[in-house]
Amino acid sequence: MKPSKILLLICSVVITSCAYDLDDNLLSENPNMDTVEIIAADSDLFDNLVGITNDEDRPDQSITCINFIYPLTLFAFDENDEYLYTSGIDDDDQFSSFLETIDENYSISISFPITSTLDSGETFEINTKAELKEAIDSCLSIEMVGECQTIIRECIWKVGYSFIDDNSYLGSLIQENDGFTTLNHEGELYTGSWTPFTIENELHINLNIIDTTAVGNYFNFDWKVEYLDANSLKLKHFDRELILNQRCDPEFADCGNFNFEACETELNSGISEFILNDYTACIFDTLEFDNTNNNYDISYHETEADALLMTNPIVSEEPYSNIENDQIIYVRINDSDTDTQYYVLITLSSVNC
Repeated sequence: MKPSKILLLICSVVITSCAYDLDDNLLSENPNMDTVEIIAADSDLFDNLVGITNDEDRPDQSITCINFIYPLTLFAFDENDEYLYTSGIDDDDQFSSFLETIDENYSISISFPITSTLDSGETFEINTKAELKEAIDSCLSIEMVGECQTIIRECIWKVGYSFIDDNSYLGSLIQENDGFTTLNHEGELYTGSWTPFTIENELHINLNIIDTTAVGNYFNFDWKVEYLDANSLKLKHFDRELILNQRCDPEFADCGNFNFEACETELNSGISEFILNDYTACIFDTLEFDNTNNNYDISYHETEADALLMTNPIVSEEPYSNIENDQIIYVRINDSDTDTQYYVLITLSSVNC
């Protein structure tokens, strides 16, 4: 069920002028310090206020279950909690702009009490910063769990590549199917559950695949969730990492794991010819790298040392004969935009066909 929206009506008890400065909405009156509680710019509550005023696609950067009713009055303070100025705010954009200008060592405040209205019409009063934080935290917990319950039903979730952990299940597919969470790994279908919950405003997902083999041992943990972008999640359990990428396109299954196969050149030889460049698009797709602007350069190497030093690259456009079956190839990807290097392992398998 969609979480209720809490409408926050800011009721300022200080007397301020109605004459706004048209340039920056600064007001002339000082705050009544008896009714003001300071919110530090480096606090979680400040970050949540930023989330309320944002209109981002990423659920971790936007809070939609609370809306402010404008206008409202905000006060700014310096690193010594000395009053700087009062600003009148008329909408989310102005609120967001106001928060962006606040130095990380500064503080803001909202004058209490705040009257809150639920969708049901019920109203209640928030009188302190602690009560404001409690109202936002409660709303945020409901919102995060609701969103996480919804996203598993929207398209397919594909296990992505981890640069720090085992990739045995790369390309496996997770989706909601008739009330069950299903995992498709190498054509085998497993059922289980996907249960989101929050612990101290941190989103968690409990994965439970009904399996007592290595598959269940790999997935069945309480994972802490981090949004990488609007379509990608990083799940963490101590030093374990699981990357999930949401795929709504019809080509989601074109690229699976990084085990690439080619027919043997001679029967039972274990040797094949591979055109490595043919795998570049699949590697970029799996890593969720958009190379529209050609900012990624890729090279293939027989050894890790060659990849690190960018020496002896394999000519990827020409046939390459593997040295042994199930040979590991080291892939180096350079991002020219960020001057970042990524290293990926692929396997070349020679099959009888």
